[in-house]
Amino acid sequence: MIEKNNIVITDRKKFKKKLFFYSIISLIVVFIIIMYSNKFIIQNSKGVHEKNIILINKITNLESEIVDKVKIINDLTTSNREISSIFNKYTDAIKFKIATSEEIRNELFKKDEEILALNRELNYYKFLVNSKDRKNILSIENVKLDFDKDKRILYYSFLLLSNFNNKKANGSFNFFYDGNYIKNGKLFKKKKMKISNNQISFKNYSQHSGAVNIPDGQSINTLYIDVKCDGKLYNYTHSLK
Repeated sequence: MIEKNNIVITDRKKFKKKLFFYSIISLIVVFIIIMYSNKFIIQNSKGVHEKNIILINKITNLESEIVDKVKIINDLTTSNREISSIFNKYTDAIKFKIATSEEIRNELFKKDEEILALNRELNYYKFLVNSKDRKNILSIENVKLDFDKDKRILYYSFLLLSNFNNKKANGSFNFFYDGNYIKNGKLFKKKKMKISNNQISFKNYSQHSGAVNIPDGQSINTLYIDVKCDGKLYNYTHSLK
């Protein structure tokens, strides 16, 4: 019985020793884990702190740059306002000059129109003084006729002159011609030419010019200009021989 008790006591002592040993080992392991954990936390905190310091410095630099940019923007805004004000002044000045030049040009145009009107009236009186036919209301003056090199086209120009100032003349004109057939030489008289735009409506005088085709196989010896105006017929004869 005593031996059994001794064995139990001995086992208990061994168990306690083992328990103590494992407890010491566990404490050491826990201590090591805590130590390394604290070291890691400290290092990590140090890295975060350093990053925070770098970030704060960057933010400070950016704030400084923003302040500088805002100052530049304000300076540019002020400068743009000044330039805009100067530009508006120049624009107003240019608009005034343009308006003035337009007014001057319009006045010059009016003066040119008046000069042309006076020249037309002066020419009218010159034609009237030099007119060969002052008895009729209307006369045919300054007749010019010319052929092309093949004598297939007749170019014409003539002036209609009214002997009554500012009285409007209305009517039409036509061409007739005497000539011969080229093939057999046979003569013919008073053939009518085809003319477009032969209506007239004018005061004092009117210049007319154009070209007419000569029919094939014919030649012209004499051209007649007939002008019908206000119910009366006026004639002009021009020899082309």
